[in-house]
Amino acid sequence: MSQTRLARCFAPPTVRMALRVAVVVGTVLNLINHFDLLLGAPLSSTAVGQMALTYVVPYCVSTHGQVWARRD
Repeated sequence: MSQTRLARCFAPPTVRMALRVAVVVGTVLNLINHFDLLLGAPLSSTAVGQMALTYVVPYCVSTHGQVWARRD
């Protein structure tokens, strides 16, 4: 990855947009996939890890899309 692409990954506008996407999409996916846990079922460390990754994936996809759209 070139330095320009890496810099775009961490540019404030890219990070802000990716965080917004991750919060919205991650929350919807967590509601769909882990509704029972959110209503009070016991949480395991595996479930917490899965719930965290549910936010990481849309963040990465959004970042990739933004960098790809601004490619040289």
